[in-house]
Amino acid sequence: MTHASALSKTTRTDGNVHLPCTVDVCIPVFRSDPTALVRQLAEQDGAVRTALRIYDDGSGDAALTRMMETALADYPGPSTLIEAKRNRGRAVARNALLAAAESDWLLLLDSDMRIDGTMFLSAYRKAADEQGDPCCIVGGLAIDRHGVTASTRLHAMQSLASECLPARRRAADPARYVFTSNIFLHRAIPEAVRFDDRFKGWGWEDVDWGLRISRQFPVLHIDNQALHLGLDTASDLIGKYAESGPNFLRMLENHPDAVARMPVYRWARRLAGFPGRGMVTATARAFALAEVMPARLRLVALKLYRAGLYGEVLHDSDR
Repeated sequence: MTHASALSKTTRTDGNVHLPCTVDVCIPVFRSDPTALVRQLAEQDGAVRTALRIYDDGSGDAALTRMMETALADYPGPSTLIEAKRNRGRAVARNALLAAAESDWLLLLDSDMRIDGTMFLSAYRKAADEQGDPCCIVGGLAIDRHGVTASTRLHAMQSLASECLPARRRAADPARYVFTSNIFLHRAIPEAVRFDDRFKGWGWEDVDWGLRISRQFPVLHIDNQALHLGLDTASDLIGKYAESGPNFLRMLENHPDAVARMPVYRWARRLAGFPGRGMVTATARAFALAEVMPARLRLVALKLYRAGLYGEVLHDSDR
């Protein structure tokens, strides 16, 4: 292991230097265990030879580090574990992973994803070969409906309504749906367009990046979903929304035309000029948290809550 001022890095090779890897799998981690996903990746079609890169964004968990090191020691291809000394956010983590990758094609997966079957990577390679040129291919997301609990039902509904969409729906607005928890891309893309590390905390950095890369590279959508296992409780989801306001303003600054087409912006703009927006936001939050309320009403309340938060930051920015 070598040490730098902000990072620790462990790299393992398998000695098969005559068989170069064709895909680098890049997984950011923050206080979540990726070892089940590592085992699934090890079982993929052997025709797609992979290297594995994991970036721990300052978890500070020695037990988690040991589990990841054990999983990587058993991985059939080369692997790298990069440990940040402090948490710096998802944009920084992804930039570090993409910089560490060496193959021409890269797969970005979140640590709480699950892939089914052994042909997941082969499906991406087939789509890339058919395209021919450097591109970004979005496989899409799904959720395990059997794993949904009362406390995560709101997040499940939100995901089903806005994220777990078939390829034909995503392709209608391709740059908008570059959810980086499951994308396959050519290394020319991150070399030309980095994630904007001015986005802090949670939210919008992947949408910003998707819109920027679409100006230079094709963004394709296929049905090659990965299951999202890490559903948040309603209170955790609301907490993430509460910290995303500054990122929303940066999105508006970077992409005013694209943001203006979003329903959340139109509602936020209306609420920005409404004197009672604080009461609306607080009431919507209470309804979204109330598990006894009908699920569809809670989802509407969640959307109104986020619009109210963004209406507040719009109001403050207008002054």
